[in-house]
Amino acid sequence: MVIIMEDIRERLYTMREACSLLRVHPNTIRRWDREGKVRVVRPERGQRRIPESEITRLLTKTPISLPSPKVSPPQEAISEQEHLSSFLSYVFTYHRDDWELVRSIILIRDGYTCSKCGGKELLGVHRKDGTGRNDPENLVTLCHKCHQEIHKSISGPKVHKIESKSPKKPPEKPKTGTTIDKALSEGKELSRHTILDELTPAGLAQRTAFGDLLSTAIALRNFSLEEISVRSRCPVSIAKLFCERMGNRGYIQDKEGRYELRVKVVR
Repeated sequence: MVIIMEDIRERLYTMREACSLLRVHPNTIRRWDREGKVRVVRPERGQRRIPESEITRLLTKTPISLPSPKVSPPQEAISEQEHLSSFLSYVFTYHRDDWELVRSIILIRDGYTCSKCGGKELLGVHRKDGTGRNDPENLVTLCHKCHQEIHKSISGPKVHKIESKSPKKPPEKPKTGTTIDKALSEGKELSRHTILDELTPAGLAQRTAFGDLLSTAIALRNFSLEEISVRSRCPVSIAKLFCERMGNRGYIQDKEGRYELRVKVVR
């Protein structure tokens, strides 16, 4: 739904910025616009823009206030599959060399399940042909055991190793502040995957946004809410939610308006 406005007080994102924040293809936003699932505004004599409130709503999956037709369960399932296919297309069209993003979307596509044994522990993404080619059909989710078995069965030249960022033994979730302090003093490490799971993001878009914020927090180590929002290109409301959940779990500490990362994150 396109709304023409002369006086717009909130920040407006371009289509390109909105696609980057939501991690979707431009065609997806155009389809949402046609179906009345997103509010699009057009300043006088300007191009279409997405309000920050809409970006925040889509990332947090807040129900839209616009009227929309009822959708039957089969159509919802198809819509979800279409969204995943659109996201896959976007990633492999514009971010093929971003291994962190490619690895995440393959794990999501495969349902965080080993494609050989159905296991769900110590997962990594394996390149079938043993090269560095990042294509959807060349990438598959395997657990550590199945990956080792595949490599043992291959004879000949050196085979490209699986790129997995899961630790051998996931650390237990700290229950109290004193337990967290003990874990920190012992030098325990946490994986990105473990931290993101603990933050319980609502859906793929919010998990991706939290992943961008976590990457920025790792790079800065010490930051304000405004700094991490700007550097990660995420709305302040999403950055605030991220910091609150990180703080509740003891991963960051608030020191007079600035946050300090308290854990060592491994890839």
